[in-house]
Amino acid sequence: LSNAATRNTKMRSAQIAFVSVLVGTFLASADAFALFGQSPIRTRTPEALRGRSAPSRPVGEAARLRMSLSGGSGVSRREIPEGCGIDPATGEIVAGDPSLILNTNVDMGDKKKDFMKAASKALASGLGKPESFVAICVTDKKDMIWGGEDTPCALGCLYSLGSINNENNKKVSAELSKLLADFGVPANKIYINFFDVPRENCGYNGGTFAG
Repeated sequence: LSNAATRNTKMRSAQIAFVSVLVGTFLASADAFALFGQSPIRTRTPEALRGRSAPSRPVGEAARLRMSLSGGSGVSRREIPEGCGIDPATGEIVAGDPSLILNTNVDMGDKKKDFMKAASKALASGLGKPESFVAICVTDKKDMIWGGEDTPCALGCLYSLGSINNENNKKVSAELSKLLADFGVPANKIYINFFDVPRENCGYNGGTFAG
């Protein structure tokens, strides 16, 4: 009888411990999802952004925000702050600040300004930014080599508050490559570096985009 009682006691202890683990796991999950998911799932958290432009928004809003770009139903343009746009890939509202600095060793001649205007539209479209904030700087006839040879090439740096992601970057890279092809620069002789700049690291209007 003593052995049987001991076994029963051990079994009850194990059951109690198991139930305690289940309860603890349930409470932790409930706390993490703000008591049964009352808080919406968000694309990013403000803490992770460290001052970057993209706000924390429910994932479900992305499609609705994108529709507003084409004038479709959904978000009113009045909800988008002046000087901002919408990231085509994520649907997030982003500050309109992109700039491109491009160097090439080819002579663009009298077509240089046309190239710059076309590049400006490519950035605005690819990044979902208002063109009124896009800045383009192009320097041609630079002393440059690629692979140790004097061959047509181009090096560019694109800076933006948000909207820097694989989908948008590929669109912009493809458009810039098409534009440079008109000047004899092959796509495999072009580097475009994309930089997602925190708000506080971008000066504008005597201050920064962080305020």
